[in-house]
Amino acid sequence: MMKYLLLIITYMALFSCGKETSNISDHFNHVDQTIWIVDDLDNTISQWNKLGFNEVIRLDTADAYFRNSGVDEKIKIAKANLGGANVTWIQPLGSGSVFTEFHNIYGDGAMSLVHRMNRKQELRAELRRLSAIGVKIKEEIKISTKEGELYFVLADTFEKGKYYLGYTFGDDDLKIMSNLQPDNLHEMKISQYAFAIRDPETVSAFWHSLGQPEFVMNDPVLGDPHYYGEIVDHKLIQGWQKEFDVDYEWCIPVKPPIVYDDHIKKHGEGIHHLAFMVKDMGKVLQDYDTKGFVVSMGGTWGEDGKPGSGRYEYIDMEKGGGLTMELLWSLE
Repeated sequence: MMKYLLLIITYMALFSCGKETSNISDHFNHVDQTIWIVDDLDNTISQWNKLGFNEVIRLDTADAYFRNSGVDEKIKIAKANLGGANVTWIQPLGSGSVFTEFHNIYGDGAMSLVHRMNRKQELRAELRRLSAIGVKIKEEIKISTKEGELYFVLADTFEKGKYYLGYTFGDDDLKIMSNLQPDNLHEMKISQYAFAIRDPETVSAFWHSLGQPEFVMNDPVLGDPHYYGEIVDHKLIQGWQKEFDVDYEWCIPVKPPIVYDDHIKKHGEGIHHLAFMVKDMGKVLQDYDTKGFVVSMGGTWGEDGKPGSGRYEYIDMEKGGGLTMELLWSLE
């Protein structure tokens, strides 16, 4: 009898674990686009063009309607493909919207990672799911552009999750983005969406409650760490979500000077950088140096010359939209 009860308990435990895993919603596996708020859209596009990213569609001035607040606002808007990462750049031209609210608090930077739902009914079902676990809707947004209508819903996750969880649906946006390719000067490919935060435990628990995997923590050993050209002895810990098609890296500053601490002090916790794999780190850095870009931080990992070792370098993009760029190279 005892053996039978143990078998039942074991089965129930396995079933419960499997059920929890299956509750990770499929739409979280892929980021459809990033909503990125800037003060000067033309300058932001120009800076990323200099970096070698020219897959941009300017949608010029558009009308944005914010259903929850009842606000109408003019915006400047552009779409881009940055090595496989679709972004929607927005420059608010009015006041009172969630876009201007975010910019007033945070400054230039990315406010939302957006996931695509196939149909409006699926979106409504997802919003009901979030409501049942206590997550309200921050804003529903319709943007009327010269190329069609764009729709976004932002869940009120910024305070606890450090970015707004976004959703979208509709064909017009897909048609616009289908004209953008991941091609760029140095053949870079998106590798990470990364964040700067202070307390990984509470943030991890929050996203896990919404159906995402918990962070897997790592204490990296860094080689040759440097910060704005100076050798330093800084330290960080990392939280990873590697279950998605592009990894999420949560960067926690432990010992400054370090760029994550800089970002939090200037903007607050939130989306810090996009990371790209590069084929020739030296070539890219030489090109960027001649164009006036500055390496803010970098170093190495692993045993030099051994498979799995690599190098990372951050490009200071504070004056080019506020979202840092990380270059990654590894030895296969």
